[in-house]
Amino acid sequence: MSILYDIHLHTSFSPDSTAPLREQINSAINLGLKGICISDHMDYLFPVEECPGYDKNPFIFDVDKYFDEITNERKSHVNIEILKGIEIGLQTDTDVVNYNTRLVNNNDFDEVIGSIHLIDKKDPYYPAFWEEKNPKDLLKKYFEITLDNLNAFSDIDTLGHLDYATRYLPDVSVYDPKEYMEITDEIMRFLIKNDIAMEINTSGLKKGYGSTNPHPVLIKRYFELGGTLITIGSDAHSPDTLAFGFEELSKELISYGFKEYTIFRSRKPIHLSL
Repeated sequence: MSILYDIHLHTSFSPDSTAPLREQINSAINLGLKGICISDHMDYLFPVEECPGYDKNPFIFDVDKYFDEITNERKSHVNIEILKGIEIGLQTDTDVVNYNTRLVNNNDFDEVIGSIHLIDKKDPYYPAFWEEKNPKDLLKKYFEITLDNLNAFSDIDTLGHLDYATRYLPDVSVYDPKEYMEITDEIMRFLIKNDIAMEINTSGLKKGYGSTNPHPVLIKRYFELGGTLITIGSDAHSPDTLAFGFEELSKELISYGFKEYTIFRSRKPIHLSL
């Protein structure tokens, strides 16, 4: 396998994962990876009504405890690089922007992933979100919200799963990336101008959604626009999904013209050959 770092994965610090950190590390070692980046969810002011079974926002955790656990595992797993990351939820809400600013300024993360998980305070993960609505209008709004969020807060290293909302469409056949290219071009130009990487996220392949996020059409378009800074992550929430699809993805990326992928150490890009 030529992609030897998986830099988007979760542990039990995220409420949607039950995987102990050590199990994720051992899985990575068994796969022959050289490194991973732990990037658990920190999604400030995530609406509790979008979190069934919880009476308060579960997407918040103790960063000091998180760092301590990663540090301890580093000591006992010297044969693999374990990077300290975070996946922050982006919202244009001023309070969220301020929370995220303090979080990234006050902690020594290796990588900060910025992701959008909400459309008008609603999570597209749930089927009810799509009921009696035009899915194409919602996808257009999702991309518009993504650009608004980048303009509100851009102190991130990589934009996570650009077309995330498409994973949960009731009918994936309604999604044609070319229909949204005016706005997605603007998003990608913003990333390129601001030296923010575009993540290639393979979790959609494992979960049967049919493609990576972003869609291959958008990955090719990013390269056409001059984008070369890409990160690669499985978004694994369990050990069996770590590095899923990386071998085939490497071949695809090379066929599109990419020569390298990127990891971050102390928020500085390190370029590795595909």
